[in-house]
Amino acid sequence: MSNCIDLISKLGATDRVGCFSISTVAEENGKRFAFNNTSNKTICKAKVDNCLITDQTVKKCDFLFNIQEDGKYYLVELKGQSIDVALKQIERTYDIVNKNIKTTPDKYTGIIVSSAVPKAANLKYANLQEKLYRDKKLLVKRKSVVYEERV
Repeated sequence: MSNCIDLISKLGATDRVGCFSISTVAEENGKRFAFNNTSNKTICKAKVDNCLITDQTVKKCDFLFNIQEDGKYYLVELKGQSIDVALKQIERTYDIVNKNIKTTPDKYTGIIVSSAVPKAANLKYANLQEKLYRDKKLLVKRKSVVYEERV
């Protein structure tokens, strides 16, 4: 858990240490995100939905990962097909956690791991993704079912 002390402190989450772990994998409903941590970087995972952020009225993503050596943060949403909702969840989580983390948007990457999406949804997603980058400089990638990020 010592890998997570810095993130817990930045987020003011000392009362929610159970939300944090040193896992490099997030899985939910058949969707999977993992880090290929070949360089043995220090990674902390925080469960966001119903743990770090418990307010049910707030849209939030599933997980937040911090790569300490790079000062990078990954906002991960494991989703069925509602990609536009997933983008909003990532954006809202970014707004909430960055009030405490206070770093530049280029240190964040949003990751949506989803099922196959109908073609009509691709255009809507692309427009929302572009708007999010234009407004907040927050980059979001969409991957299907299983995704591995090399760090």
